[in-house]
Amino acid sequence: MAETQTEPGFIPGHHEAEICYGGEADLHKHYTGCKKNPGHVNFIPVNDFNLDHLPWLYRDVIMMEVIKALSALTVLIKVKYTSLERPKSVPCFSGQYPFYNTRGSDVLRTGTGRVYRVVKYTESDNKGICPCDKCQHSDTPSKVWGEVCVLTATHVVFDDSEARQTRCVVGFDDNKSPGVSFDGWGVRRADIEGDGCLFTCVSCDLELVVELDKMCKHLDDLRRKVRDKYGRFDNVDKLTVIVSHPHGCPKQVSVGRWTRKHERDGWHKYTYTTCTCPGSSGAHVYMPGYGRWYCRPHSGSNSEGNYCGVLLY
Repeated sequence: MAETQTEPGFIPGHHEAEICYGGEADLHKHYTGCKKNPGHVNFIPVNDFNLDHLPWLYRDVIMMEVIKALSALTVLIKVKYTSLERPKSVPCFSGQYPFYNTRGSDVLRTGTGRVYRVVKYTESDNKGICPCDKCQHSDTPSKVWGEVCVLTATHVVFDDSEARQTRCVVGFDDNKSPGVSFDGWGVRRADIEGDGCLFTCVSCDLELVVELDKMCKHLDDLRRKVRDKYGRFDNVDKLTVIVSHPHGCPKQVSVGRWTRKHERDGWHKYTYTTCTCPGSSGAHVYMPGYGRWYCRPHSGSNSEGNYCGVLLY
């Protein structure tokens, strides 16, 4: 089967961050009242995901391992501030840019992200004390801490002012596993039109820092193995997998296929059938067989389906 041709004329769409004017108490209400995917039948709780949920070409242990590793690095993002610097409009979104009308407010929104890289600092690195909120209010702050870099969508975390009011939660796999939180710190790179953002978080939880670092390296290794084994199939099933936190609720896996790709300055945005909901914005869009130097965060939906952004990192 021939690869779907690159098509010009990307259609602007609508974001899929979840906004909660009533705070976190609104999240369950939004989940049960969801109009996009009533019942969420095409979302699989991460602990229930198995080989039968994949197209037959991809039903083996290596693919399950890469999805498990991706899931382990997927985070719920909670942002409690909207930057005054958000623009009124950009080409990739219909109407006003997301949350332009809530600039300067503390209205909660949720999205999804993926841990991309971890750096551990010790006293010999001369980085000072950990900048996390816990250490900043402690009489015995830690001098050993870690930076956790997270990939998401720019409309979820726009700039430093928003990153400082952001918390990420890793390991929120079900309602019995609330996960572990760490604090946002600053934006390293953000592309408004591509809708890709890399921001930094900090934590003095050394067990968490070491585990996330180990899992990042494991995922990179697994993705190379998957590309070597399945790259030749990427134009047949066009497999597209997303692990996200729809409506800020526990982690879910959805499986579909990409249908179109649109060129943007030499890079590509994709449209796909993989299910998403408000709260899925920023989730890593995984397509086996494609280059590792791209972040493809879920961005929104339009008349063609769901679509991703793009960030070269």
